[in-house]
Amino acid sequence: MDTVPGRNFVAGFARDFDRDAQDLSINEFLRSLSMDTLLWEAQKDISTYLYGTEMDDALQVNTRDPAIVAMAAAIADELGSPTRDTFTSPQRHSGRVETLAPPSVRNRTGSTEVLPDGALWTATPLDDGVDTWTHSRESEPEFVCELRFAPTSVKVARIDSHDDWRRLITAHPRHGSDTSRPDWKHVAQNLDAVHLSMAGLLAAHPRLSEVPPNDSRDGYRHSQSSPWAGVGPWSTVSTAWMRLPHNYEWNALHRFH
Repeated sequence: MDTVPGRNFVAGFARDFDRDAQDLSINEFLRSLSMDTLLWEAQKDISTYLYGTEMDDALQVNTRDPAIVAMAAAIADELGSPTRDTFTSPQRHSGRVETLAPPSVRNRTGSTEVLPDGALWTATPLDDGVDTWTHSRESEPEFVCELRFAPTSVKVARIDSHDDWRRLITAHPRHGSDTSRPDWKHVAQNLDAVHLSMAGLLAAHPRLSEVPPNDSRDGYRHSQSSPWAGVGPWSTVSTAWMRLPHNYEWNALHRFH
């Protein structure tokens, strides 16, 4: 609850619970929500943090309000539940890739870039044909492929928190700017994949207690102003593959017309 999107995510569901829960407990209320609903709200909070005015909203949230504290704890428990795990098989990739080649991962040219270049990117399937990239697309992809693998066999860095992201950067630092970012070439030498979960999407940003905003109208600058750059450019729950998993299966799922 110490990041802008995390704080607003909690406050939004605290309002929804107060309005809609009826006789449900907080935990029952959260369990009743689909992953698609949770992710849609998280992505809106990320977008308005980076490009809108959510910092003002976050700064007005009373973090000592018992209802806010209770919702924050319940959300942390819910997103940490195995039923909300998003590093699962299969994963999906949008685009036509008939023969899957090993990724060739490198750093992007700009020293302030957070994302890797050359990684294989995948989304997590949700219900009803939706996946974790659905709300980030302007249109349906023409081709969708499916990657099947054994998650326990993958050497993966799971980004579920601010500290997970900080540890990844500290272990694989890229130099060249005042704010630390991952050296993806080094990451690729040591890991098969990096997975950003919904908890990480909300939490792996500058902490308001450590980096108060100088200008509440410039969320993107705030997101990059901590000693470690935030994960805002990821925009949604995703897996960046540095190497292909062992004994994987790669299949064309369907084609949109």
